[in-house]
Amino acid sequence: MRLATLAIVSWAASLLSCASDGEKKTAIDTPAVVGAARITDEDVDLTALTRRDLDLNRDGKPDAYQFAAIVEGQPHIVRKEIDVNFDGKIDMIRKMDDKGELVEERLDTDFDGRIDLVVTFQKGTIVKKTYDTNFDQKSDMWRYFEKGTISREEADLNYDGKVDFWEYYEGGALDRVGVDRDGDGNVDEWQSKDAT
Repeated sequence: MRLATLAIVSWAASLLSCASDGEKKTAIDTPAVVGAARITDEDVDLTALTRRDLDLNRDGKPDAYQFAAIVEGQPHIVRKEIDVNFDGKIDMIRKMDDKGELVEERLDTDFDGRIDLVVTFQKGTIVKKTYDTNFDQKSDMWRYFEKGTISREEADLNYDGKVDFWEYYEGGALDRVGVDRDGDGNVDEWQSKDAT
């Protein structure tokens, strides 16, 4: 289910990057002006930005929005919001720096109106993914990347707010796994890829 959702999100993001039909440019009066229901990840002041509405599925209703700030007299897209499944709610928020490089992507993968996956980028490369796997609005799994390849995963398997599971990778392949069985924050048992 999560893979199918992420594939849809990727498709919508690619459409948003090249869409031009059905677009409407709007000066923002207040954040409440946005047509689709706002995702509940944060309060954002959009009053100083210009919004471009896009109709990705051509049904006459906007389902994607691009927000631009004026930097040195030129508009720069700093935020994109997409209703991936066209239900009237924003499911993906992409944030860019003042150079237009993607720095963060926030996703609602189960379409309940709340963020459950945050992807962090540096210079266009993924460095971290933060998950809410049980959809309780608390992060419980973290994946770390080096040069775009997974290097480590940490998880809170019993949802008590503390990491109790670790996976370490070498060259993208699982190398060893650690488990904290007594809840003290330290690994009690390691298992390597060579263990039988």
